[in-house]
Amino acid sequence: MRLAFLSIGRHIHTERWIRWFSDQGNDCHLLTVQPGPVEGVTVHDITSTKGPKPLRYLASLGKVRRLLKALEPDLLNTHFLTGYGYWGRYSGFHPNVLTVWGDDVYVTPFENALKMKLARAALSDCDALTGDSADILELAVKLGADPARSYRVLWGVDFEIFKPGPERQWRRNLGFTDEDILYYSPRSYTQPYYNIDTVIEAAALVRAREPRARFLFTGYEGDPGPFRRKAAAAGIEDVMTMLGRLPHRDFATALKSCDVFISVPSVDATAVSLLEAMSCGRGIIISSLPSSMEWITDGLSGLVVTPRDAGGLADAMLRFAADPSFLESAGQAALTNARQVAGFQTNMEYVAAIFDHLVKGASPPEKVSLRHLHPEASS
Repeated sequence: MRLAFLSIGRHIHTERWIRWFSDQGNDCHLLTVQPGPVEGVTVHDITSTKGPKPLRYLASLGKVRRLLKALEPDLLNTHFLTGYGYWGRYSGFHPNVLTVWGDDVYVTPFENALKMKLARAALSDCDALTGDSADILELAVKLGADPARSYRVLWGVDFEIFKPGPERQWRRNLGFTDEDILYYSPRSYTQPYYNIDTVIEAAALVRAREPRARFLFTGYEGDPGPFRRKAAAAGIEDVMTMLGRLPHRDFATALKSCDVFISVPSVDATAVSLLEAMSCGRGIIISSLPSSMEWITDGLSGLVVTPRDAGGLADAMLRFAADPSFLESAGQAALTNARQVAGFQTNMEYVAAIFDHLVKGASPPEKVSLRHLHPEASS
């Protein structure tokens, strides 16, 4: 098939998704305002630079329409409701599969009436919708998506890269010892709702009570500078390393080097970093978001805390430090959950089945549920 994708360029989610389809022998084209090379994919720059923002959006829409007319793809897969989703909707092209990511559904539509109108138009017009958690799909349906055409699809984990195994030398190279308890926060530096400041505040509380505690931060986007200053003010600078984005394989190494993974945002869909940490058998601390609690049962496969509760987060961090047997058993339970349904290959084959349904008339794929990950839910 010839496939067109409207998506954020130079992003690991985009690249992994589209390259999978290219590797299956499809002719893949990426239309983006963040162009950059993607192996096996033809990249088209739809950027417009002249005039105010509304006129630039319209000019980019014109480029999208012209490219789709020239390419004549069998299907358009639009990623990210904001911006790209609008272009996909008003391109008039069908079939159009819309893939939502996170704050494009949770946050942006509620910022003003125009964004809500555009979001509703894009969600109601798409031929199929994919999202990586039950709650993001539920909210999308409330905003106009058709529940019968809404599918739960995970970004997925490469189990050949993300798997349990000691990586002690990597942490030693950063100055951490084998006896240290290494807590790892890899969320972006760009958005306040990732609550990196709360993690720093909790780290200071933990340091005062646990001398073995050490802290690693590797935000995949944004400037770590402001958070380095927060860490210095909190008094943890000498027991902390703060880095920028890690290559994908290095991220796997970092996960296997740490003891406890921390992801405590106030808003999020299913974070692929959470699934990757689970696949490495790490101790997991998450915030009490429905998308995360689909995966982690408090006290069994990890620990759950309230967003922006530094004291509660510190208590969870200290619980793992005080109970090595719980750390091991929770990590094993998280690994088992991830292995059941979080594989990248399995999820991409599911997307391919959605595409085949729309293009070739194949039967629609069966909806996926995670209820079996929580035995207590069915008792």
